Amino acid sequence: MFRSYRAGGWQSAAAGDNNDAAGGVGGRAPAAGGTGPGSVNRRHLLRWAGGAAVAAPAAGLLAACGGGSSSSDGPRTVRIGYVVPRTGKLGLYSIVESYVIQTMRTLFADGIKVAGRTYPVEIILRDSQSDRQRAGVAAADLVFKDKVDLVLVGGTSDTAIPVSDQCEINQVPCISTLAPWQSWWTGRGGNVDMPFHWTYHFSWGMEDIVNDAVSMWKQLGITKVGLVYSDDDDGRAFASRDFGIPTISNYGFQVVSPGNGGFEAGATSFDDYVSAFRSQEVGAVIGVAQAADFATLQRAIRQVSTFRPKALTMSKALDHQTDLRTLGSNGDGLTTEIGWSPSHPYRSSLSGKSSKDLADAFAKDRGRAWTTGLGFSHALFEVAAKALSGAASLQKEDIASAIRAVDAQTIVGPVAFGSQQNVPKNVARIPVVGGQWVQVENDFALKIVDNSGNTKVPLGGQLRELPSPA
Repeated sequence: MFRSYRAGGWQSAAAGDNNDAAGGVGGRAPAAGGTGPGSVNRRHLLRWAGGAAVAAPAAGLLAACGGGSSSSDGPRTVRIGYVVPRTGKLGLYSIVESYVIQTMRTLFADGIKVAGRTYPVEIILRDSQSDRQRAGVAAADLVFKDKVDLVLVGGTSDTAIPVSDQCEINQVPCISTLAPWQSWWTGRGGNVDMPFHWTYHFSWGMEDIVNDAVSMWKQLGITKVGLVYSDDDDGRAFASRDFGIPTISNYGFQVVSPGNGGFEAGATSFDDYVSAFRSQEVGAVIGVAQAADFATLQRAIRQVSTFRPKALTMSKALDHQTDLRTLGSNGDGLTTEIGWSPSHPYRSSLSGKSSKDLADAFAKDRGRAWTTGLGFSHALFEVAAKALSGAASLQKEDIASAIRAVDAQTIVGPVAFGSQQNVPKNVARIPVVGGQWVQVENDFALKIVDNSGNTKVPLGGQLRELPSPA
């Protein structure tokens, strides 16, 4: 028997129960990597992968904070590894990450105090190339070649999961973010009776996305919803009957989703989805997709003149203003969750600056609008600094123990692992609010239109129905 998270709390089930590991619409089997008897031991497999990566390390980019690389006869430095999708389909995240690294170079210029001694800080960046396998290799390089003390990672589940797996296998502390916690947990075969020892994650959960969407849809009088999801860890979390979008049936909504699985990245047609949604007269479409796939889906929807949903709510695809610009006027009115914004009433524990200060500084330096990822990437280093400053030494076991005990007040809000009800000991849950992209002159701005998930965040606009095509 093992225990898994379902809507309403942790429950025990037979290890072979498909509904316990991201079983989705259509009864998808759990992904390989479960912890029950007879399941594939994902951690054992990745131990081999980590060792193999040593023989062929990925190319990396070093960015020193507070000095250059330490040598065998040089001063001891705190070495923080950071896996970032600098290139590939997730490459937009690198714009935020490079700014955060620049900021941390200044903040850590005088080093960090661990167990009463101040150490220089070195941050070692490695590119996941927006590829899961390369992300795992990048993490292995950090562990075996760079011999880091701690690994940080964000950039969606495609990056966070393989990096976390490598760190867990090879006994290196790791903190991750920017993926629904259920994606990170169930995608790795998480077991609440045997929690991960080395890896920790803070982010929102599917329960937050569900509650946020339900609150927005109720404002528009929607009762029937179409679900679109990718065939990956994020998609399986969205499709899970236990904690994903199908749980909106508990609020009186009906879910429509054709087929027995998610779509493959790069899909050229979503006609089966649109046909089902039109015939069932759904009022909203929700899901998770990369920006390119979402653009294909939206074109398919707009080509059917007899189907006009009141809301189109999508995760991942609508994170960056740049992606909205590629949609042109079709970007107006699209909705998504927001985990952090300039309006969030929190300050950095490292700089003391407000959320608005961070967003404004980023816009001035990079000429781009803020993203939720900006706050979470900044918070990664806040949590890391809090843990390191509380560690008894730079021994990895002491760092892991300090992460476990973290109670940090960060720019995205409080982070304390395992302190909340119905989340694993390795997780700190961050709430979300509802956002809507609004076309302002020739550009787009993301407005907060529902704050039921976090009433401390002020509203920035009123939710509108999705505009009809011009």
